[in-house]
Amino acid sequence: MTLKHIVFFITIACSCLLLASCNNDTDNNNKKEIKVALSAEVNPPYLYTNKHNEFVGLDMDYLKLLEKKLPQYKFTYEVGEEESNLVGIGAGKFDMGINWFFKTPEREKQFLYQDVPYSYALPMLAVHKDTNDIQKLSDLPGKTLTPMAPSGGLYSILSQYNKQHSQKIDINTIQEPSNGDSLKSVSSQRRDVMFLNWNTYHAIQSEINADVKIGGIVKKEPLHIVYNKKQQRLHDDIDKATIELKKEGKLQQLSRKYFDINVFDNLTDINEQKNNLEVQ
Repeated sequence: MTLKHIVFFITIACSCLLLASCNNDTDNNNKKEIKVALSAEVNPPYLYTNKHNEFVGLDMDYLKLLEKKLPQYKFTYEVGEEESNLVGIGAGKFDMGINWFFKTPEREKQFLYQDVPYSYALPMLAVHKDTNDIQKLSDLPGKTLTPMAPSGGLYSILSQYNKQHSQKIDINTIQEPSNGDSLKSVSSQRRDVMFLNWNTYHAIQSEINADVKIGGIVKKEPLHIVYNKKQQRLHDDIDKATIELKKEGKLQQLSRKYFDINVFDNLTDINEQKNNLEVQ
């Protein structure tokens, strides 16, 4: 090979590398930035911080999977209080937010909700270890519940039950109940049962190791991303990607990673595995 040929091939190779570099820069510049609101209140296993103060958990793993599925988007994150995040989403400061959001009729008027849930919350009944007759909501009439805040998804679930049934659940409300004190009151049998979400139960029980157990998981509450109403295209793209991730089994893998069960199973199967949800 002559020197002329060598120079020619080197020139071609450099041109290809330069072109590839330019294409990568173009690809990065063409990505649409999506501003995502994260909650400052950590909520394991969905969202919490590691020893490096980085956000981790099921929500973050899910968002990383979405970015791989949707290379046209680049997610950037900002942390704030939940209510201010929602105001920011409504005003267009953020394109979307993720924080273990339940769907409510009031919020549906203000925001777009994800149509395809990426996971589920597990509202449950915590009872004393010797209690075996409280497993579902229909077991609660006549029982003493621990107090709960008169707002949010859990209160709404019980209120909706009372609207649909003649035998009512006695709901005691308090503005700022202590979850730890409530679980201790069940442990000491001053109250029959506490209605709470599994992740809250797991966090408290890991700390106090009370004489309680899971009486039953009463429902699967779908979790949704919340979007600004102008983000219909983003909403549709993420729904499509979420369907693909579920078909590929990746959402189920995240569930087993963080719950030791598959929350996409039906409620009967989940209750058969409820011992796996106990604090070990």
